Amino acid sequence: MIALVDVNNFYVSCERLFNPYLHDRPVVVLSNNDGCIISRSQEAKDLGIKMGQPLFQAITIIKKYNVQVLSSNYALYADISSRVMTLLSEFTDIQEVYSIDECFLNMNGYHDLPHIAQKIRKKLWRYLRMPACVGIGPTKVLAKLANRCAKKDPYWQGSFITTNIAEDKMNCIMNSLVVDQLWGIGKSLSLKLQAEDIYSALDLKKANPIFMRKKFSINMERIVYELNGISCFMIESFDTKKKEIRCSRSFGKKVTQYSDLVEAITTFVSRASFKARSQNTISGMIIIFVTTNPFDKRVRGYRANIAIPLEPPTNHTTIIIKAALRGLNKIYKENISYTKCGVILSGLTETEKLQENLTFLRNKEAGMLVETMDSINNKFDKYSLRLGTQPLKPTWGMRQLNKSQSYTTSWDDLLHVN
Repeated sequence: MIALVDVNNFYVSCERLFNPYLHDRPVVVLSNNDGCIISRSQEAKDLGIKMGQPLFQAITIIKKYNVQVLSSNYALYADISSRVMTLLSEFTDIQEVYSIDECFLNMNGYHDLPHIAQKIRKKLWRYLRMPACVGIGPTKVLAKLANRCAKKDPYWQGSFITTNIAEDKMNCIMNSLVVDQLWGIGKSLSLKLQAEDIYSALDLKKANPIFMRKKFSINMERIVYELNGISCFMIESFDTKKKEIRCSRSFGKKVTQYSDLVEAITTFVSRASFKARSQNTISGMIIIFVTTNPFDKRVRGYRANIAIPLEPPTNHTTIIIKAALRGLNKIYKENISYTKCGVILSGLTETEKLQENLTFLRNKEAGMLVETMDSINNKFDKYSLRLGTQPLKPTWGMRQLNKSQSYTTSWDDLLHVN
């Protein structure tokens, strides 16, 4: 049996953790540059505010009902997510972190599944004040479906186990579920399924898996099997290292100065190289890209990228920055208003697999400085030590007019008790 644990309205729940004023009030959290709504409290959902809706489209409802609007606080969310996943790991040796707020758990060995589901929910609430729903089924697809039932219908009190439901009732639930609401089925794929008279989850369950494979893909065949209780998607408990690391942001305001782009590229390279070191990998190439607003027809559009080989491969911040700035100098054009830039570290391989040579050994010695900076930044604050071209408060930074404090990741933002 497989459990899917999903924290309810995760970003909002993280914000409420340190701000009691937000409890029982309609709250929304915004995306980068305060553009779209990406998390809503139940109270905000009840007002009709949609997921992914641009802020300006919901402004009338927000003002009318005094909805609390917050900017994204990714440092806070990542830290709370780590705590959630650590707590959940106590229930099993086989765990797959599926997203920042979702996790698959292997439930084999547990006999009283309703009890363990409620125990998971109570422990998350007791220790982290995180509200969650638990769905349990013999496959990943059914666990996702069960979690949806637990979340949408209060009758189930936050947990749903498919094997505890009679088959005819389970089929009735599947029949009421539109096929594009299933895990692995998107809008475009659902239109193709509807052309085959498959409109609900039950229709897909009854489909011929061999035909679905020929008509669509092996993945569709597996979904059909999973809906029938035959496991095809295993829990991936191993820590998969990224083959590519991307760091980019849209600017809070348009950037025209080369010096501002240098600051941004330096900041993104520092983040990307730190992530590479964190998973013990090195990069063989860095890609730099800059772009203007593609939707603004009033200004001259421009988009460019360049790939710079790193020889030998490295995760040393200063070495990568030198290569990145050489690339930026080649693609930069004056009198252009840039709205976004970023870097991509590609060709990532494990450090141990690289054959050592004289240049590699020199880089390894120089890397001790970077490791020392990482150690100090991890202990105190991620910006305690930084390169000269990396600003502390960039003028081009994201627009975050209503960002909360980084309560758990910054000494300066710790709560003060009088």
